[in-house]
Amino acid sequence: MDVRPSWRGLAGIGTAVLISLPMQNDRDPAPPPSPPPTAGPGVQASGEVSLPPLLAGTFIATVKTWDTTAADERIGQARAAGLLLDAGVRWKSTGDCAERRRPYCTSLEAIRYGTLMRTIDLRRDSGCPVTVTGGTETGHADGRYSHGNGYKVDLAHNRCLDTYVTRTYRYWRTRGDGVALYRPPSPDPDPEAGPDARFAVWANEPTHWDVLFR
Repeated sequence: MDVRPSWRGLAGIGTAVLISLPMQNDRDPAPPPSPPPTAGPGVQASGEVSLPPLLAGTFIATVKTWDTTAADERIGQARAAGLLLDAGVRWKSTGDCAERRRPYCTSLEAIRYGTLMRTIDLRRDSGCPVTVTGGTETGHADGRYSHGNGYKVDLAHNRCLDTYVTRTYRYWRTRGDGVALYRPPSPDPDPEAGPDARFAVWANEPTHWDVLFR
């Protein structure tokens, strides 16, 4: 049941108060001026509600932050695929499979958490479609910072991503097989020197970007 204030009752109270006040010069005393409205925290004088700057920025930071201390943790196929799906990153296999021992599959089994999350960061930072076409499956070159060790992903070419990479990163050198390499402006100069969150190498291969995230 709705309960509504009785304006007649309120009017009667106001009348009673006025009658009880002392009269001066046969005129009712003028009511005191109303104090200016005070804007409380998060409320503007106009009555509009605004988020405090710190709180407003928290939401963006929460979306883009991940635990870098867990970067070397290896995660399984199901968890990795779920994280990509939640971030809007596609996963594609020419063999429509995820078995790590088959080269025509695209496997995320035992991929580094840091590699996966930096792929997700790329999707958010670039705003481009990102499709993973290669992960930890067999068939890639061996090495410490290799696909098999969870450091690399293959990402399908598209106009948006190609433009983003070539404008954001700088040309570094040409690989022995003629493939152009790009990297951030100030990466760790020596891949063997230790982990550095800024370090990445983008190899512009004919059908995809071969990307080292470390």
